[in-house]
Amino acid sequence: MFSNMKIDKRLLPIKGHYFLFNAGTAPLVPYLSTYARQLGFSSATVGLIYTVLPIFGLIAKPLFGVIADKFKIQKSIFILFQVVTILSFSAIYFVPGDSNPLATVQLECGDGVSFLRSCYRDSNSIDQCSKNAFETLTGTSRCNMSCEMDSPKMWQTVCEHWHIPQYCYSQTDLISYTSHISDVSLQSDNCIYLHSSKVNLDGYPYTPHCHIGDDYLDLDQPCSLNCTNKRLSAAIGELEPVMTCSDKMLTHRLCSNDTKLFQDVTNQSQYDICQASCVLDKSAPWRLMEICEAWEADAASSCRPKTKEGTDFPKNLSFVGTILLSTVITENECAYVQLNHIKLPDGSIHYPNCLKKAAFDTDKELFYPSCNIECDNSTINEWFQSASDSHNNTKQYTRQFWLFFLLMIISWIGQAVVVTFADAICFNLLGTQVSLYGKQRLWGSVGWGIFSLLTGTLIDRFSEGAYKDYTVAFVLMFVFMFGDVVVSCFIKTESTRMSMNILIDVGTLLSSLPTFVFVLWTISVGLCTGLLWQFLFWLLEDIYGCDNSDYIKTLQGLVSAIQTFCGEIPFMFASGYILNKLGHVNMMSLVLFAFGVRFLLYSFLTNAWWALPIEMLQGLTFGMFYPTMASYANVVSPPGTETTVQGLVGAVFEGVGTSLGSFIGGRMYEAYGGANTFRWFGVGALVCCACHALVQHLIKEKVRQAETCKAYSSVMRYENLYDPNYILEEMTDFNMEN
Repeated sequence: MFSNMKIDKRLLPIKGHYFLFNAGTAPLVPYLSTYARQLGFSSATVGLIYTVLPIFGLIAKPLFGVIADKFKIQKSIFILFQVVTILSFSAIYFVPGDSNPLATVQLECGDGVSFLRSCYRDSNSIDQCSKNAFETLTGTSRCNMSCEMDSPKMWQTVCEHWHIPQYCYSQTDLISYTSHISDVSLQSDNCIYLHSSKVNLDGYPYTPHCHIGDDYLDLDQPCSLNCTNKRLSAAIGELEPVMTCSDKMLTHRLCSNDTKLFQDVTNQSQYDICQASCVLDKSAPWRLMEICEAWEADAASSCRPKTKEGTDFPKNLSFVGTILLSTVITENECAYVQLNHIKLPDGSIHYPNCLKKAAFDTDKELFYPSCNIECDNSTINEWFQSASDSHNNTKQYTRQFWLFFLLMIISWIGQAVVVTFADAICFNLLGTQVSLYGKQRLWGSVGWGIFSLLTGTLIDRFSEGAYKDYTVAFVLMFVFMFGDVVVSCFIKTESTRMSMNILIDVGTLLSSLPTFVFVLWTISVGLCTGLLWQFLFWLLEDIYGCDNSDYIKTLQGLVSAIQTFCGEIPFMFASGYILNKLGHVNMMSLVLFAFGVRFLLYSFLTNAWWALPIEMLQGLTFGMFYPTMASYANVVSPPGTETTVQGLVGAVFEGVGTSLGSFIGGRMYEAYGGANTFRWFGVGALVCCACHALVQHLIKEKVRQAETCKAYSSVMRYENLYDPNYILEEMTDFNMEN
């Protein structure tokens, strides 16, 4: 049997092209919609992208088809656009991120500690996978943070409660207050201690608590006192008592060798108030920090941060924060996590303790800065990023989006032209053996099936968590697409015969009723294909859920492999035989029926892995559809318009059909969810199937009658060639026309 087998060497390069081109696009094309999703684009935005892309294909395919037919340069354009596809796909990998890629959180104070607050715009946009993963988080995560400090009140919190005085108070050189002296005692060190029970600072009464120990230093700040008690004033004289701490309360210590005056003062049973004025050392701003913190005097103007005249406070505070992952809690659409400690650029470590609301504060004065954040834990980072994106409607149309969109357009045009020209070249090589087209095209499915599965597995292998690294996909794309360029140079094909008037011939073709119905069928299949191409993987990710997300790309790769090896390849191999038996018209109805059943099955899935047996229907929805569409277009093409008609049919399929499918599917997916979208598309496909079968039945007799009349007219014209009157009449008409 094998000795009788013959290999047509002329067809080997076109087989090689189909294999290498699809092996090069398979690592990238199926995953571009999910890649866009990972970049932060919504389903509606992705649907919009894939709505516009086919429109460019609609223009490019017939345009370059006409150019190729006119100037007989099919092969040159064919190879040129392979190079264009390689360059545009490669450039997508280098698309820079947003100018501000960091997520945004709110830093709040409560119960003496600081915590991060991150909320989604609404509950419908919550990343449930990240939310569920919080339950298993332990340990800590380091986060690079930069917080907007747009008011002195925020700097006051940082100074007093975070113990970072170097950011403020450096320009404060005086503090004045009224001290109520409750007791005066003489200690063994020959010093009197004036104990204060209450102070008034800037019109507000405070209890003058103080700290010593536990990282607090004694103030040791000299102050001048002017007391209403005459004996006390006489004892103080020109001396400056020092502010200190005794029994955790403010005390003024005064030491002197003359203790006789002190004894007179200590014998008194009642004391009055003293006006204190303290000149502060600017090199030690922590003194004022500890005074204001201990007294809880946030409302006093003396405790407000001050800068040198003519200068402003810094606009932000940058640090590395350490969060406790075990403290993450979720409530409605928000997540909260405690900020344990921070590390400043100078290496110092601080604990961001704070009070949510101090005395005399108003709600507007609460510590509530907005911070850009990027953490080293993927789960918490993905939540922060997704929550921020849900509030930022303009993210969908950033510079990143437009660059990605532009490169997608170029790559789509490149693919569209290559696919169209490959089919035209293939039919040119086959000549009258049109039925062998499927056996050439199936090699593309072989390449697609192998490397879509391999790529999905490798992406999961080189990625961590829900975030996927697509580097391996771009590498495989470049290797195989470059190989395709080399192999395509060995394709030997003759240019198609040139039509004298391409546009008239194509226009005449489109004016026939069967061709018009064929175009409508192509659009209907394109609608279904657009939804399938762009959102099947989205549906599988949504059904798959959060558990074992490390294998989602492997599943998607298996889907592509089964589509090709169990669906496309067997049917493409037998497509010529099947079309001869069933005919193009019956196969068209069967394709729509298969789409309807396929989509309805998708809509009832509860386990994503059950999608695998459904993928065998790909044999009908693509394995038979594509040979049916391409061979029908080739058969009806007038001589010299083969490339033009192939481009036109492909443009209608993608530029109208898949474009509308992507747009409608994206809008419906966002509004009604994946299951409902596929269910309604399935019902629509079955309705289109019934309508197509009915219309084909109705026009069948009309077409047959038209062909009979045409044949009869030809016979009568042939018989009249022997009638002299008929010849004379024809010559007269010819002279009048010329």
